[in-house]
Amino acid sequence: MRYTILLITLLISTFSFCQVNNSNLVEQITNSGFFHNYNVENFYLHTNKDVYFTGENIFFKAYVVNEVDNTPNMDTKNLHVNLYNNENKLVSSQLFHVEEGKTNGSIKLPAHLKSGQYTIQLDTQWNRNFKSGSNFLILVKNIDQTDFSTTVTTDIETTEEPITFYPESGSLIENNENVIYFKVKNDNVKAPIGRIVETKTGRRVAKIFPINSNYAKSTFFYDSEFTAIINVDGKKEKITIPKANKTGFTLYKTKSEKDDVINFQLSTNRETIKKQKFIYAVHHKKGVLKTKASFNLTENILNYNFNILKSDLFPGLNTISVFDNQNKLLIERSFFYKDKKKVDILAKVISQSQDSTTLDLNLININKATNISISVLHEDSEVINYNTSITNTLLYQDTNFNTSESTDLYFQQQTLENSFVYKSKDKQLAFSKEYGIKLIGSLNAPVKEPTSYQVALTSSTNEIFTTTDLKADKKFKFEKLYLTHPSEFTLLLLNKNGKSQESRFYIYNINTDYVAFNTLQNPISFRSDFIKPKITKKTYTQSELEVPKFISKNVEQLDEVVLEDVQKRNEKRIKQIKKENLYLAINAGLSRDYLIDPDKDFQTLEQYLRTITGIRVVNDTSLIRVLNARPGGNFKQRNYISIVIDGNFITQKAGGLQNPHRPVTDFELISVNLSGLGNGIVHQNGVINLVTRKGKSITSNSYVSKNYKTTNGYNLNQETLSDSNLFYPSKSSEYAFSTIDWIPDLTLNPSTTNTIKIKKPLGEHVKLIINGVSLDGELIYKVIELKVPLE
Repeated sequence: MRYTILLITLLISTFSFCQVNNSNLVEQITNSGFFHNYNVENFYLHTNKDVYFTGENIFFKAYVVNEVDNTPNMDTKNLHVNLYNNENKLVSSQLFHVEEGKTNGSIKLPAHLKSGQYTIQLDTQWNRNFKSGSNFLILVKNIDQTDFSTTVTTDIETTEEPITFYPESGSLIENNENVIYFKVKNDNVKAPIGRIVETKTGRRVAKIFPINSNYAKSTFFYDSEFTAIINVDGKKEKITIPKANKTGFTLYKTKSEKDDVINFQLSTNRETIKKQKFIYAVHHKKGVLKTKASFNLTENILNYNFNILKSDLFPGLNTISVFDNQNKLLIERSFFYKDKKKVDILAKVISQSQDSTTLDLNLININKATNISISVLHEDSEVINYNTSITNTLLYQDTNFNTSESTDLYFQQQTLENSFVYKSKDKQLAFSKEYGIKLIGSLNAPVKEPTSYQVALTSSTNEIFTTTDLKADKKFKFEKLYLTHPSEFTLLLLNKNGKSQESRFYIYNINTDYVAFNTLQNPISFRSDFIKPKITKKTYTQSELEVPKFISKNVEQLDEVVLEDVQKRNEKRIKQIKKENLYLAINAGLSRDYLIDPDKDFQTLEQYLRTITGIRVVNDTSLIRVLNARPGGNFKQRNYISIVIDGNFITQKAGGLQNPHRPVTDFELISVNLSGLGNGIVHQNGVINLVTRKGKSITSNSYVSKNYKTTNGYNLNQETLSDSNLFYPSKSSEYAFSTIDWIPDLTLNPSTTNTIKIKKPLGEHVKLIINGVSLDGELIYKVIELKVPLE
């Protein structure tokens, strides 16, 4: 009789997941509260290395992607990068501007930090609606310590039982085939094996097959009381299998004969079908719905196959959840999917010089542009952890494992509803997306009818000119500002005619809504695989691998004493002049600037103006008029450019620029804004600002506007690798702990040549650590070794 029942249960009805045109089912799913359409972010991080010394800069590249498909998140603008120490206390919090899902920069490590495992956290204000920020580990070594080892030791106490078990999909039911995974605490590398026996008779009913050194699996029909016997470290361990449920479902991932599908089998028993007549199943990722199917249960069919096309799968985490007609979650099974399509980057050496190599990088099996970051390290580098690749990061975010071997086993340990991590979220989320910096202040001057005024903010450094209304209480607020920190800006009070007048302001704060937690909320537990096993071709002595030291402050560092060239000196002087001039601040970022050199520019003002592209100078006896050259070469009298000398407007319609034959060296700066943007409709033909040299002023009238300094803002995206002032006592020490080159922002296009030049000492083996994300959401991790060919 027993075998007859087994044969009956093997009758299978096959269903494929598809889009069901059932309005009632769609409404039922929508109203269940399990599903959502939030744009949730995920974060990836690539640092130039994984082990640092105090005083160094951590150079990083951060990727912000959509959680559901890994494509770059184009909506995110503000990324907060928090550094926590080995005690999970906040060391620093910095803001970086995200463009097209990526940003890069550097974090300075203070000299006083203790050695230990540190955490870099990537977070946004919007992300806090759903989860804590994503954490990434690095090692920090205090420069004053003599220990150069990259090994971390820790004492971890555990009360874990020798054997634990996890029914697949979390349940056991009577009179049905069940699958159980066993986790074995095994000090022996030999994989565990064993058997399932009937407790009363000792009769073997199934084998326990090994998966790896710590996991095993068994499949058996549950119709009695059973015991598992497993060989662990040469000893036989017994574990009693608990009683199964009288009703319920099991959901198994099974093998498929087709390469393009993933197959699952849903099983139940007759007792369940007597009570349950309708169920529906959905395929989703953390509550983002992809496909769905519904069906009626019949008494003669106890097993149902579900086929999902691989093309419909989410990258990373996928879940099948089964509900009854009351939207009660019956059972679910999660799994991790990674397309077996081999995406890759091939590198070809084009040319080599004494200190660099030019490469051609080609994308393989990637059809859209891919942004990558590259760290160039010495072949014998001891500061890279190969388990921290961007592909393993995806595994870790979804499963807390950083290798694919244990991901499927991990999902057997989950509880029901674990996959619906955002189910409890309200429709009105607590945190909004951030776009830029907020500046709040008030006017510190008496004015009538404050609401008829506007406040203008200008910053030449950030190329900003923007306005906002003044409120009745004389307060104002700027939002979505792109202000770098540190930088300066100017505030101007504009009346209803668009004219500015002298005033002073009080700044309440410059900030974002995001505030980093002082203590890390979701610390990563110690991972023994964080640093790779020390495998080197060369044996180093203690003296050879002496830890680098700071260069003494009493010693002149010639490589850092660099004389400013003429261009940088000129740029510095132009910025200084703009800070002192109201109208130059208004035109910041829109003008072309000409700094007059008194030792080289031996022309008259008229002659010099004629050399400037885009304007035309008309000589009218003792004065000149300056016109804007419109497209097509038409010069009309109404195209007079507004001329400003030391903040004073010169009227051209009634006259012109007098004394045009005076030396141009009487002026220090000529700034030309042909667009007229930022100057109002009166000056739509453009503005030329003339700033006289000290002692050569044409007019004594001047306007002084106050500059303000930022207290918060975006950190600049630093791309150039600049090693801190560390002194490596030997070549071996430098090779082990330093980075040769860092390229944080490189876009590769498919089906074309992508040329890049990297630093590479001639005659030395190096390796390139590459991480990246394509516009399709493909994750790239590649290690390229560039070896010197044998002669």
